Amino acid sequence: MTLIRALAFLLHFTIVPIAVGRLITYRTKSKWIESYLIGFFGNLAIFYVLYSILEWRQNWKTIVDPVTGAFTALTSIYSGIILIALVVWSILRRDKIKKLPARIKFKIYGTKQKITDDKFSIIYILIVIALLLVQLYMAYAYEINEWSYDDYDYVVTSNDAISSDTVSYVNFIDGSMPNVSAKRAVASWGTYVAMVAKTSGFEVTTVYHTILPVFLLLIAYLNFYYIARFLFSKTDDRMIFLILLSMGYIFGLYSHYSGTFRLLGAIWQGKAVLSIIAVPFFTVYLFEQYKREYDKANLLPIVAVSLGACSITSQSLLFVVPIAIFVWALMCVYHKKICGIKYLLASLIGPIYLGIFYALICMLQYDMQMHEFKFFRFRVE
Repeated sequence: MTLIRALAFLLHFTIVPIAVGRLITYRTKSKWIESYLIGFFGNLAIFYVLYSILEWRQNWKTIVDPVTGAFTALTSIYSGIILIALVVWSILRRDKIKKLPARIKFKIYGTKQKITDDKFSIIYILIVIALLLVQLYMAYAYEINEWSYDDYDYVVTSNDAISSDTVSYVNFIDGSMPNVSAKRAVASWGTYVAMVAKTSGFEVTTVYHTILPVFLLLIAYLNFYYIARFLFSKTDDRMIFLILLSMGYIFGLYSHYSGTFRLLGAIWQGKAVLSIIAVPFFTVYLFEQYKREYDKANLLPIVAVSLGACSITSQSLLFVVPIAIFVWALMCVYHKKICGIKYLLASLIGPIYLGIFYALICMLQYDMQMHEFKFFRFRVE
């Protein structure tokens, strides 16, 4: 039974991001790492859109008594959409799926040749693997005992979603409902973890403190390698970059606000996923797109990453908007002309969606707390 649950959990971080990523980048020439990370955030974006609709519907229907059933509906609809995506992906990519073993074998052979040509590469690779294993051990063995000051929110909110069959609806201190906090209502990460726990059969606390840190750490280092590949062309340079980065993180735990704490202390939290994975990937991915010729096929992946990053926490507004504008302005200087306006607009879709959703929730929250409806007078009718 445990094996079946583990496989169910594994699907959310392996096959599902691969399938969603390949569908989103179907008309682009994305590498597999880039496609996987786009799929990871694209998956969060799909969940976020469904979450926002059902969150709004749940609160809209709340007049006197609490309204339940939103979490079950969200899980069912999301699972159905992902199942359809997996079927479509397997049909569209059936030829490449059949050739996958041969492609992996060819890739391994090519990697061996590169290592043979440069003897030092194998040493660097072994060091990177050793450092990663140490950090994976920390993620699995240490983070189970790491209770951050935000865990009263993340863990409890996810548990409440399952036990009350609602989404962002319960006061995580006294358990009362309806209770809608705008900054928590507009972020779907806690509900997403609750969905993963529910569909896999694991307890929420086990997911947050044992399983999720391992997967997120692997995704973080996959992202770091993507950045290294963007910066360096040689394998040994990339490995040296990862070694230095790993050492910086391992010995950089100086406070609860450091990057090390976000990576190795409480990576399951929304702010950690945003700062360690979403922000670095989105920045480099935008640089990748702006340096190439404009292709409208790249608009959908940019929108997917932007929306997925903004689903993690309401603080995404403070990071995604400056990054999108900064990268665009810098690349305009690089190209010596105004360019990539459509890319800029696509990269701002996530913050715009989050901002509108936040404003609407605040207005609805005000009406739910008052006897007279100020913003949505027709809601009762």
